[in-house]
Amino acid sequence: MVSQSTKALEESIRLIKSYLTDANRHFTRSENYPEDVYNEDEEICNYYVEKAFISLLVLLEVIGLKETYSKIDLLFTDAKKEGFSKSKMGIEDNYLVYASELQDYIDAISSSYNVDLKREVISSDIIPILRASQYTITDTDLFKSAPSSETDVHLRIEGLLKSIFGDLKHKPSLTKPIKNFVPDTGLPSIKTLIEYKFISNKTHAKIVADEILADTRGYFSREWKRFIYVIYETTRIKPENEWVALLTECDVQDTEVVVISGVPPRGKTTKRPKLKSTRSKK
Repeated sequence: MVSQSTKALEESIRLIKSYLTDANRHFTRSENYPEDVYNEDEEICNYYVEKAFISLLVLLEVIGLKETYSKIDLLFTDAKKEGFSKSKMGIEDNYLVYASELQDYIDAISSSYNVDLKREVISSDIIPILRASQYTITDTDLFKSAPSSETDVHLRIEGLLKSIFGDLKHKPSLTKPIKNFVPDTGLPSIKTLIEYKFISNKTHAKIVADEILADTRGYFSREWKRFIYVIYETTRIKPENEWVALLTECDVQDTEVVVISGVPPRGKTTKRPKLKSTRSKK
């Protein structure tokens, strides 16, 4: 049986790893997308690396690793001077220098304390998996064109998920039917339903918002505990935080929204000068 202290350590490490995952995701997008499409990615990348630093320092103080704390603190000072999104060319691609160093320390701490991060890792990683899918489903080296319909989005993402979730169900039936709602994908192992939406204008976005609220209100099932709506937008229409705010305002429980862009990825670009983060600490 896992002790409470070990569980707390696992959760702390998992949270820090999620910050590094988000930092790398935004860094990759800043490298591959036009600056005028996602011009905030570099700032957000800085924010998540800084957040990972602060969280790791707090963790090290709690568990009493004073020498390691001092090393990370010095690294933190360097990162603040050089920029949290400082990068270097690796074997194939550019990578985040400080995020990579933090990852090495996290791996060492996990190994030293026998922390099992594989426990429930797939459940916690489903959101970043869905976010990362945008690079594959819009890759014109794999497909003739970007998705042109909800069915395209559904089948392409489901194809990716099948290699991870062996129990995936296509259009699973519900023991408690919901009016006008037939989920696109079911993942029984993590009790998750996924629905895909395709929007190309603000009017369509409003219709989808109404559909989501109608689908999820009042629904309860022992078989399925979590809803995820993957919204594919052909151009920038409604940012993800507005969808989250809508669900919060309407008190929709156990439901998440992931917005992915229809802008196709570009080839490698010349690196832009790095900007210092202007986001305030929380």
